Amino acid sequence: MATNSLAAGNAESTERLSALVGGFSAEDMQRSLGGGWTIGFALAHLAFWDARQVAALQRMSRGEAFPAEDLATNAALEAIAAAFNPKTIGQAAVGAAQQLDALVESLTAEQVNALTDSGKSYAIDRAPHREEHIRQIEQALS
Repeated sequence: MATNSLAAGNAESTERLSALVGGFSAEDMQRSLGGGWTIGFALAHLAFWDARQVAALQRMSRGEAFPAEDLATNAALEAIAAAFNPKTIGQAAVGAAQQLDALVESLTAEQVNALTDSGKSYAIDRAPHREEHIRQIEQALS
């Protein structure tokens, strides 16, 4: 079972994300965050990375090696970002976060320690990544 502070941090960031995406207009989704990113793209980015960690953790739970990150992922996401539906991408981000949170809570202490010891705590400690983009979105909206 994941540590209480890890699970609590993830749950809190998921709740913040859920509250944030509830009131977006189509115009909000197109607001710039700088660097070519929009709010909609930041949500797609969050959805992807939480979903990616779910897939990686599922592989690990089947006894397979935890897959390496691909440094080209964000660039590939940017190339197809226009195809994402701005009406549903926020809920996709929340859904992926909820799925990951549930999976992280089901991990044993040994699994958590193995991930942490191998430098892969980013796969289960998702709050910092979510909070970074939540802050960017909040700043763009203010």
